Amino acid sequence: MCPHAVTEEALFVSSDRMTVRPLRPISAGVSVKVYLNHAIEVPSFGTAIPARATGMRRGPFSFSTGVNDTLEVSVNQGATQTAVIPSSNKIPTKQVADLLNQQLTGMVFSVVNEHLTFESRDTGRQASIFLKPTSTAASLFGFFSNQEYRGQQLVSGWTLVSDPTTLEDRPTRLIVFDAPLRSASDFVEISYVTLREECRRCGGTGVENDWRYDRNGKVIEIRDEGLLIQELQKDIYTLRGSNPFHLWYGTEIIEAIGKKLTAGGFVQNLVVSDIYQAFNRWQSIKRQQENDVGQFVSDSEYPFRLLSVNLQQSTQDPTVIFVEVTVQNRSNSPIQLTRGLKLPQALALSGTIRQSLSSTVLSG
Repeated sequence: MCPHAVTEEALFVSSDRMTVRPLRPISAGVSVKVYLNHAIEVPSFGTAIPARATGMRRGPFSFSTGVNDTLEVSVNQGATQTAVIPSSNKIPTKQVADLLNQQLTGMVFSVVNEHLTFESRDTGRQASIFLKPTSTAASLFGFFSNQEYRGQQLVSGWTLVSDPTTLEDRPTRLIVFDAPLRSASDFVEISYVTLREECRRCGGTGVENDWRYDRNGKVIEIRDEGLLIQELQKDIYTLRGSNPFHLWYGTEIIEAIGKKLTAGGFVQNLVVSDIYQAFNRWQSIKRQQENDVGQFVSDSEYPFRLLSVNLQQSTQDPTVIFVEVTVQNRSNSPIQLTRGLKLPQALALSGTIRQSLSSTVLSG
């Protein structure tokens, strides 16, 4: 079933540098994800960075004998905090960072290529770190004292705004930033869920094909055991006749679910028989691919033998039957497929496949 998901739709910002118009209606606001210039993820409250700086000197560091050096800071214009570093020779940069983290709050020290670096825990313009001029250790690390480092708001937040000029049953929802973006050449990529009638993945049918592409535009292919599992799952759980180009394809398991349960296990027998018939048809198709058409079929993806079909009723829900199918490929590897089917009670007329109970197990 198609999720009607649009992934990383690339769009330019309007001339006001604030408004972005998606190509399709957005049906679920919680599904929206916004990325700026293919690099920055922008949540609805915006993207901000902390106050940060990296020292210009590399460790290890040595400190004056008999004198305790200090690093005095004010975080977010608060009270002065003082970290004391005892006199020592060639302390590793990581050890210095740990020592400072134990004594100072509201900021975090770390190591980048043996350089000492710090950043505030808060982000945005309200975040600041001021190095006092009395910090004797600042110059040893390569920091400028008597200087304030401030955070930045990289991208403002955004809001979904309905366009009143569009249709009521499928209104366009614009993404409007709280403040203009810095450049008119900025572009955004948005991911969201759209309406079925407007979905380009399935064309409004509700069912999508399984083609996937990598970033280079090449089709992503599944092979060997993975391909065999995929083909068998689709063949077994597709309603026969629903594919207009291949009416023989699939089974009638879904229709069997709608039948009444009987003491003789009539529905269960229908399921087992249908799976065997579907397997034989699919095995015949793979044989034609290999012999008549000349396509390469690996031993791992060839359905050589259907070893067993077992039905087991759930001990927790009597209307759920687990269908376990064990297939052997031409590499003699057993592959087990297990899926739960929810069957109706005796008076029910229809049921559903419990997708949440489905699982695939490879064994060999």
